[in-house]
Amino acid sequence: MPWSSASFLAYLGGLTILLAIVGLLGIASDEHSSGGLVFWALLVWAVLSALAFLSKWTGHFVTAGLLALSGVASFVVLLGALLDWFGWFPDTDSAFSGFRFWLLVLELAAVVASIVALRIFRFPPFVFAVAATTWFFITDLISGGGDWSAIVTIAYGLVLLTVAVSVDAGGSRVYGFWLHVASGLAIGGGLLWFFHDGDFDWIVIALVALLYIALGERLMRSSWVVFAAWGLLQVATHFAEKWADVTFLAFFPLTFFLLPFFGYSDFEEEQNAHQWAGAFSYAVLGLLFIAIALLIARRRREAIPGAELL
Repeated sequence: MPWSSASFLAYLGGLTILLAIVGLLGIASDEHSSGGLVFWALLVWAVLSALAFLSKWTGHFVTAGLLALSGVASFVVLLGALLDWFGWFPDTDSAFSGFRFWLLVLELAAVVASIVALRIFRFPPFVFAVAATTWFFITDLISGGGDWSAIVTIAYGLVLLTVAVSVDAGGSRVYGFWLHVASGLAIGGGLLWFFHDGDFDWIVIALVALLYIALGERLMRSSWVVFAAWGLLQVATHFAEKWADVTFLAFFPLTFFLLPFFGYSDFEEEQNAHQWAGAFSYAVLGLLFIAIALLIARRRREAIPGAELL
């Protein structure tokens, strides 16, 4: 389905259902015993799976894929509830901590379920689900949190990048897109783990963001440019909060998606009262964005005559 108002609403509705299902099952886990959670998770999984297959049978492939995403999530919850019911589910206070066999089994099941759903529904976002669940399984298997988990995450992101480029070359760019997204998140999240404190660290992040832009332009993948823009906004926010009493929502979800698994949550910075400096920082960043956009547009016009003029 081409991107349109209908497709936007379909994706928004599907993602809303996914979040609602996760929330409802979380409430069920608090209010019911393990056996009760198994029942509700089984019911939710059965209903979502039936609706997904019905949508696929009637030719509503995007709707089917979105419902299948929620179905995979409910299946993972169902399996986790079964393990907990049998008394096999381990302590999960820390995402990556020690060798926990049954948790690894659950993580591997999430990978397999995502792969199976991808093969059945041919829904491209499942590529991201496969990449994300595989990252979690591998990182939990060979690391114990902290710096080592961040290193594994960066290495995994680089491997994903090579796979994404290979998929693009094979003509499956719609699937390659989600691999690029997962790669950018993994590499960026791992680097933010190491570089998030002083001025030098944020200068490094700014340089990496510029490399993201160059990579995105070279590969014709806008996701890298989007991540770069948010990275530069984070850099501007760091210096704006250092020079002035300014707060800006620049911490892209990749920060909250990846860093909590490594155990890091403190982003507080000491603030001063030079109000003009904060606004000036964002103005300079805005001019930088425009300059980069003009440079990219000029290169596109040189490569493709008649390309859009900014």
